Amino acid sequence: MKKTLMAAALVIALCASIAVPAWAAPSADEPTAGTPKLAAQQTQSGKWTINKKAGTYVTKAKKKLFKKATAGMAGVSYTPVFVMSTQVVEGTNYAYFCKAKTATSKPVTSWKVVIVNKSLSGKAKVVTVNNFNYKKVSTLNNPPKSSKMSGAWKNVAKMSKCKSKVLPKEARTAFTKATKKYTGVQLNALVLISKQTVSGMNYRYLCSGVIPGKKAVNYYVVDVYKNLKGKAKITACDPINMEKYLNV
Repeated sequence: MKKTLMAAALVIALCASIAVPAWAAPSADEPTAGTPKLAAQQTQSGKWTINKKAGTYVTKAKKKLFKKATAGMAGVSYTPVFVMSTQVVEGTNYAYFCKAKTATSKPVTSWKVVIVNKSLSGKAKVVTVNNFNYKKVSTLNNPPKSSKMSGAWKNVAKMSKCKSKVLPKEARTAFTKATKKYTGVQLNALVLISKQTVSGMNYRYLCSGVIPGKKAVNYYVVDVYKNLKGKAKITACDPINMEKYLNV
């Protein structure tokens, strides 16, 4: 009987001394039974994706979210125009293209990209505010020399909930004329960013656009020159490097 017990104890000891291969051991990151599984996209930043409805203005729901996130912010008022991009994180990040206006005796108007996070519980907060600073990169067709007798570019300050204020009729008309024969990118003007009085007028637009034959939507800054006779043409069409404005 004693021999049998000793033999059993020896077998157990030998089994315990055998190393378990690394591939067989459960990972420390692996959820155990009964533990909630945390999806990777809930704990790590996913990629920013361009808003599929890039040609639409901010919805009532997104306005409400923005208002909730910016409540209590003082010194500058922000008016959201549309959502440029979204990112799945712990909840969702939304990048709003906004008009910013300082609460000073002489208000200063500028354009900003305000990133708002909506948590999994529905709470909203501003993550960061990035300046939308645009410098012309390319020139497609140089406008006549007379158009270069320029005044300063001025940000368009007038804006309300009315879409016509975001893209005034005169600017829409000039854009329609300029893009009638343009084949480089299928453009949709969203906002008149700024304008410049010259011998005629220069308009600068923020547009969504698709290259013919491709599905991917991108954003472009487009310059249009309208001469004194009312003829208009595109003088620059630059794709936007979104990474520059989506720093969180």
